[in-house]
Amino acid sequence: MQTKCICWVISLNPTSENSQKLLADLQSQGVNADIFPAIDGRVGMPALEGDEQILGNLAMVRHGKCLTASELGCYLSHLRAIKSAYRDGHDYVCVIEDDVVIEDRFGDVYRSVLDKSLDMVRLMSLRIRKRTVLEHLIGEHRLVRPERGGLGTQAYVLNRTGMKKFIDYAQNIYEPVDKVFDHFFLFDLNVFAVEPHVAYELVHETSVAKSSNTATEKPLLWHRVVFHPVKLWFSLRRHFYRFRHWQDFRDAVMPEHKVGRTERAR
Repeated sequence: MQTKCICWVISLNPTSENSQKLLADLQSQGVNADIFPAIDGRVGMPALEGDEQILGNLAMVRHGKCLTASELGCYLSHLRAIKSAYRDGHDYVCVIEDDVVIEDRFGDVYRSVLDKSLDMVRLMSLRIRKRTVLEHLIGEHRLVRPERGGLGTQAYVLNRTGMKKFIDYAQNIYEPVDKVFDHFFLFDLNVFAVEPHVAYELVHETSVAKSSNTATEKPLLWHRVVFHPVKLWFSLRRHFYRFRHWQDFRDAVMPEHKVGRTERAR
């Protein structure tokens, strides 16, 4: 049976040079992609749909602030792109933000990833973590499993199981969407990555607004009081996940060489 997959380019400005070049580059590598209209938080707080809800108290406890309208717009753009793919019966969804440039082997690596049936594969990230090298993919590219979150939602692939896990968990909104993926241990999302990266970001070129407006609400006393117990609980969840998957992470080491061209990656 043929694998059903879709590639979304999230953009507020589909006719921009960045968006159109990215679509053309993907097409040239045999990846059919469409624009998914981003939700613009710059014009006001985006409306929620269905079971989506903001957990304001948890946001204040965990991060000392609620999401700004721009952060919420970015969050909902990713959530609804994934919901759309899941609702339409796709086996995989590839999500790319419009500030990304793809490398020459993107298409080949992308197709090799689809053969693996993995919950999530990051095609680039902003944090370099200890990881376990699992197998060779294409050319110099390898499949790895990072022991911690890689930060960033610029380019990634989810299979149908990963989509469902993310949708179920992400309906409750309390932190930026890249943090949700970094906290994969909270909803048993198995996260992998490609190394070297097959995409890199332009510098401050995305149309997907993330944090341009500032939250004014301040944490209450009780938010501060429970901050450390809640932080400890999250840490224990992460360590328990690593314990359950200890065989996957026991050989994790830092990369010996640069793994991508994104300037912010470190």
